[in-house]
Amino acid sequence: MTERPEGSNHAPGGRVRERWINLALSAAGLLSLMLLWWFASRTTTFVPSISDVIAAVPAFLDDEDIWPDVVATVRRVFGALAIAMVAGLAAAYVMARGGLWGQVVDRYVSLMLGIPSTIAALLALFIFKRSEIGVYFVVAIITFPFVALILLQGLRTADRHLDEMSDVYRLPATTHLRHISVPHLVPYTFAALRNEYAHAWKVVVLAELFAVNTGMGARFARAFDRFLLVDAMLWLLVFMIILLGTEYLLLLPVERRVLRWRESGAATP
Repeated sequence: MTERPEGSNHAPGGRVRERWINLALSAAGLLSLMLLWWFASRTTTFVPSISDVIAAVPAFLDDEDIWPDVVATVRRVFGALAIAMVAGLAAAYVMARGGLWGQVVDRYVSLMLGIPSTIAALLALFIFKRSEIGVYFVVAIITFPFVALILLQGLRTADRHLDEMSDVYRLPATTHLRHISVPHLVPYTFAALRNEYAHAWKVVVLAELFAVNTGMGARFARAFDRFLLVDAMLWLLVFMIILLGTEYLLLLPVERRVLRWRESGAATP
């Protein structure tokens, strides 16, 4: 009879325990945030109380004018992030190949890493005026260097023996791409996507403050300028709920499903 690896019987229990620990830590973080909010509302005049914000939620959600701005921001985040992922992959491939163009792209990526988001947003305002293209431009140039560095790490850690084996067996380029290159880069792609997803949200909201008159960032700035503190807090909560909700309910489940072959392979004796 085949023996199971040591500790394999405890693997499911360990995963369940880890999930409960993560849930407890998340609940503790949320509770501490609520306590901090309560304390700030009691000790300052510019932070609305939790009860005031909760009381304003029904009227806020019934306002049909908020949803076009929410949709506009979500569209900009996903669109600009898609551009950044494609540009980052292209830059990583060129840098991994080396040569003159690899050095040129490497210097350009290093330069882009040092540009503050505020400066990029103001630059987009000067170049594109109040065009929506400026928002996509800002998010793409700010996030794509980080994507490029993560994917470059994936390209540099690829198993060259597998490439040599595919050359020996004369595998077609499509087969090599499907069974060797893509499976190796998928974890790095998800790592880059998750790392830059929250970053893209913050940059989009910042760009909307300067470059356009629509979106969640513009609505937040409008509420803040008019000293509508409850509305400003509501927009901040909408921002956090959408950001965390899409990450934990969309990105993480998709990542687990796509990478489930790694867990099954690791569990095989």
